[in-house]
Amino acid sequence: MGFGVACLAGVSITGTLLDRFPYAALTTAVATQAVGMLGLYAAGTDTVAAVVFLVLMGGALGPVFMTTQNAMLLCAPGRTDIALAASSGFYNAGIAAGAALGGLILPLADVRGTFLTGGLLTLGACAVLLGGWLLSRRAQE
Repeated sequence: MGFGVACLAGVSITGTLLDRFPYAALTTAVATQAVGMLGLYAAGTDTVAAVVFLVLMGGALGPVFMTTQNAMLLCAPGRTDIALAASSGFYNAGIAAGAALGGLILPLADVRGTFLTGGLLTLGACAVLLGGWLLSRRAQE
């Protein structure tokens, strides 16, 4: 229940900020997801910590999809139908790839290992986002 309530709160908060700060909203949502996953890896055996980090992941779930979809629409303002289809397709492909990777990792490591892998991949996404932000700022100067 906390996961769902956090998702609703995350979408509500992100929705108010998305038009003014689209890049920051996207990066914050992805970073929050990374913290949740890595926290579950590091402290997921403690019940209270597990709930806290699951709530963080819930708070990031809706905003990650919402902000990535917004980024796609900003990239293709004249072809919103294609942008929305691409966003949905890539999002679902990411879910499938994550499930497949988790299925490969689970027999080799425990459940915590899947959170470590997901968290590290999400940190990689944060690095790409921050690198893109730095490059765009450099180009503007």
